[in-house]
Amino acid sequence: MDVALLVAGGIVVFLASVLAGGTGFGYSLVCAPLLLLAGIPLVDVVVVNLSVGVATRLGAVLRLRHSVNRQRSTYLLAGCVPGLLVGYLVLDLVNENALKVTAGSVAVVAAVFLLLRRPAVSSGAPEAPSRVAPGVAGMLGGFLGITTSMNGPPPVILLSHRNVAPREFIADMAVYLLVCNALALALIGLAGGLSWERVGLLLVCWLPGAVLGNVVGVTYGSRLPLAPFRLLTLGLVLVTGLTTVATSIG
Repeated sequence: MDVALLVAGGIVVFLASVLAGGTGFGYSLVCAPLLLLAGIPLVDVVVVNLSVGVATRLGAVLRLRHSVNRQRSTYLLAGCVPGLLVGYLVLDLVNENALKVTAGSVAVVAAVFLLLRRPAVSSGAPEAPSRVAPGVAGMLGGFLGITTSMNGPPPVILLSHRNVAPREFIADMAVYLLVCNALALALIGLAGGLSWERVGLLLVCWLPGAVLGNVVGVTYGSRLPLAPFRLLTLGLVLVTGLTTVATSIG
């Protein structure tokens, strides 16, 4: 593989991991469109992003385990299972370009939602227990995770809509991404889609930077001017998502 591509991809993975460490989400949202534009096959992008997610979210789960909302996390994970299974069944039936368009479109929709969303005003009332919404969000995330590696947007939108406290937000997302990514990798392995000859070098070169970036994000995220950083990042996601869609259609 071209050295320049390895270096550029490593920088993208590191910066996306800094964002994910500081906010609890956004890694695949940034990485997937950029790595696809760099010419890396979708199946390899999915495996790399899922693997990085497992490696980086494990530490977050251990660190924030006492902040996890167990009921909501259970519903999210219960929903992700059928979503993963449906995605597993259609992997060989859907054209790769169609999945690239899906990945780009998910990035655009999520970026627009997060850019335009007004901060919710907490009413002070406890959140009413609900199985349906977390289950649906988990299912959509599971399907998108195994097909495009972008399983974050559905639960992120749910948690944002419910104005979940930041620490609990990051904890719930860490649990969801860790388990969902691990299950997706297991299913991809069963389908024969794990080619370590192709992705082994990428993981060796990029995984240390991803872990370091996650540590940096977790450690210094609260000290950075996150509003401009978030705006710049989501703007980049929007542009790369649109470009991914355009090049896949063209």
